Amino acid sequence: MLVSSLVVTLAACSGSPQAPVAEDSCVAAGVTGSEVRVGVVYTDSGVLSAAFSPSRAGFEARLAVENEKGGVNGRQIVAQWRDDEGSPARNLAVSRDLVENYDAFAILESSASTSGAAKYLADENIPIIGISAEEVWTAYRNMFAFGYLTTKGSSVDTFGRFVKEHGGTRALVIGPTTRLTGTDLNSQLVVSLRTTGVQVDEANPVVEFLPGVTSAARLAQRMVAENIDTVVTGGSAADIVEVISAARQAGVQLKVVLAATAPDAALLEQHGQSLAGLTFFEPFTPFELDSPALDAYHEAMALHAPETTDPNQTTALAAYINADMFIRGLQEAGPCPTRKSFIDGLRGVHDYTAGGLVPTTDFEADFGQLRECYAFVRVAASGRSFEVVDPNYCGSRLAA
Repeated sequence: MLVSSLVVTLAACSGSPQAPVAEDSCVAAGVTGSEVRVGVVYTDSGVLSAAFSPSRAGFEARLAVENEKGGVNGRQIVAQWRDDEGSPARNLAVSRDLVENYDAFAILESSASTSGAAKYLADENIPIIGISAEEVWTAYRNMFAFGYLTTKGSSVDTFGRFVKEHGGTRALVIGPTTRLTGTDLNSQLVVSLRTTGVQVDEANPVVEFLPGVTSAARLAQRMVAENIDTVVTGGSAADIVEVISAARQAGVQLKVVLAATAPDAALLEQHGQSLAGLTFFEPFTPFELDSPALDAYHEAMALHAPETTDPNQTTALAAYINADMFIRGLQEAGPCPTRKSFIDGLRGVHDYTAGGLVPTTDFEADFGQLRECYAFVRVAASGRSFEVVDPNYCGSRLAA
């Protein structure tokens, strides 16, 4: 029953199984009559491995489900794995190896070092699907993401509207210090806040804060003096937890605390009470919701990645979605896929939802752009769990 339920649910994710093609037909780079080869590059060692290692399970689960259904056009998807160690140079080396020695049709990525291989893969017209943790994802049209953390495009009023509707009037925007997001998101957040009437310092709109180095107490006193009631960061909760704690000790009445990424279990364990009420935004269905799409994801993980003790990890779900995007691209490429037909076909998809895991995505119109809709989730009053504020809060894209 478990397997049949999963197959039925995921049919909506990538369509019905298709008729197999002849064994000796449609041979192209990375493609034979019976298989499609894909390279998977992720960070499994080094400083960022804790964040990205769970992605392998997400990739494996989604590809295994499709292979059990017979593959795409009768072809099994065969993956080769490489660890880029969080290094751009290593990312280039392993990507080149996968293309030139393994003959990978496409590359699936879960890394913050994709910039290392981006130009090489673009020059070779190799499809790449992954997490847009770097600005380079907005530069090359062979690179596909279901959402962007950094962008060269216009901002959206979504974040400002959310802050204003929850009582925020004067905001302190704090710059991230992690490699997972760039300062560009902070500049977009500033635009979003100002457009909706939330005040941000004119001379110094983004405040750089280094945890353990910059004085959080001094910054809290500034917040008191300037009547700050909102703290926003394009980084993670870890980037601002010292500031939030110091602000509350100084008596600052914070109406909104907004971060781009959620606190992890270790941070909640240590600072849960300080983070109570902090809200973060996500470009996919939050784990806290009852959802057939999430049920399918959890069933796939239980069946095909049983070693994963906690499937509710962002990079695991993102990898699962990215693998589904790869499958959709193969389907759009037709019975005789080439890298060009894959890129053109997936770029032409205007209604992608990963079976309900992400808001509707137009891979052409949304390329390099911030989403207009996000799920907003906050740390509960107990400081130990999360609760959904709004599963699909939408604003509008602003003129460039």
